Amino acid sequence: MAKVEFRLLTRDEVASVMPPMNVILDRVEAGLTAHGSGEVVLPPKSHIHLDDRYNGHFNVLVGWAGPIDMAGVKVVGDYVDNYRHGLPSEVGMLTLYDPQIGIPRAIMDATDITTHRTGAVTGIGAKYLAKPSAKIVGHLGARGTAFANVAALKENFDIAEVRVNSKRPETRAALASEIKSKLGIPAIAVDDAESAVRDADIVIEATRLEKPEVLIRDEWLKDDCLLITYGWIMATDPKSVLRASKVVVDDWEQCCVGGQLQPMIARGDLTRECIHGEIGEVTAGKIAGREDSDGLIVLWHRGFAISDIMLGSQILADAKAKGVGTAVTLFDRPDE
Repeated sequence: MAKVEFRLLTRDEVASVMPPMNVILDRVEAGLTAHGSGEVVLPPKSHIHLDDRYNGHFNVLVGWAGPIDMAGVKVVGDYVDNYRHGLPSEVGMLTLYDPQIGIPRAIMDATDITTHRTGAVTGIGAKYLAKPSAKIVGHLGARGTAFANVAALKENFDIAEVRVNSKRPETRAALASEIKSKLGIPAIAVDDAESAVRDADIVIEATRLEKPEVLIRDEWLKDDCLLITYGWIMATDPKSVLRASKVVVDDWEQCCVGGQLQPMIARGDLTRECIHGEIGEVTAGKIAGREDSDGLIVLWHRGFAISDIMLGSQILADAKAKGVGTAVTLFDRPDE
């Protein structure tokens, strides 16, 4: 009899077995290193563009992670106005597959997986690209991934202050309060972007703009800061990118088809020759991270399926071990 069974995990069930941040960081870094070492299959993510109709779109991420021999597909909606419906701006679903025989192993909510793996890439990028003495964080945007960014940074930095700015006063105040109460890090909500980012050691742009707008002006940035950007619509001053000592991305090929700095690529201002490399090449030790001579460094990460697959497979293993989730039989019949 040929039986195909997979595990179904709801958002609450995923949350119940979510690893602590230090484990998430290790897991996601292993995926980045595999990418940098050529041990993955990663087509560029694709999109279902509906922004002109519903102020949102779908991202479709696919890949195979060699270190754990697992394939996966994630579909995540990115909708600016979801807060009006009491929903996260990003709601996703991850499916995992056995690549040897092509059958599903899991279907799980990926809303919190997306949040945690995005924060982990921010934290790993800072680990290799920020000054070790970094203490002040300026954060633009207060959506779901924002808290995870700071939680990941806390694992490697002695953060003295986080300054938060976002479009809505209530979201920046709530994020600052959450950072203080859950992480024990001093955090303040500020009314404008300049107050958040001027002279900060690490600046994070995690906005969800509806149209391009320079929110982070180059003259506000410290000469040796790390600027991390991953919003969909460009909010970064091109001057910062062009003067940076190093520009690092997660995957150059997918950066060419959309995202924060893609307009610079389309104009020919940002080419592969301008890029220091991919963050996985840094974690793999193939190229240098921050060096003493470096000034401003820019990290642009779009997010890719390998991070979802690496974290999702850990969650699947823990869920099975703890009996969490529902085993679903897809079919159970003789092979035809």
